[in-house]
Amino acid sequence: MPHFRVVLVIAALCVTAPMAHADTAECREAVDRYNEAIGEVANALRAYSRCVSDSRRHDDCSIEFSRLRSAQDDFETAVSDYESECQ
Repeated sequence: MPHFRVVLVIAALCVTAPMAHADTAECREAVDRYNEAIGEVANALRAYSRCVSDSRRHDDCSIEFSRLRSAQDDFETAVSDYESECQ
């Protein structure tokens, strides 16, 4: 069941990519950064989920969680950039 939830979260992230309203180079770059950030979050989430599932009480998965947190930070920045460049 936990894997199913991860798949749902990743699917939701992938289908919520924004459509650019402004047709500027800055906006297109912001959209590219946003899409890249989605991929980073999805990959980090899969790695963290896999680590937690396979840890068998021997791995605290702190490295994977740190990577997930970093990917989230990048995602937040990408959202902010999109909002400022494409609205």
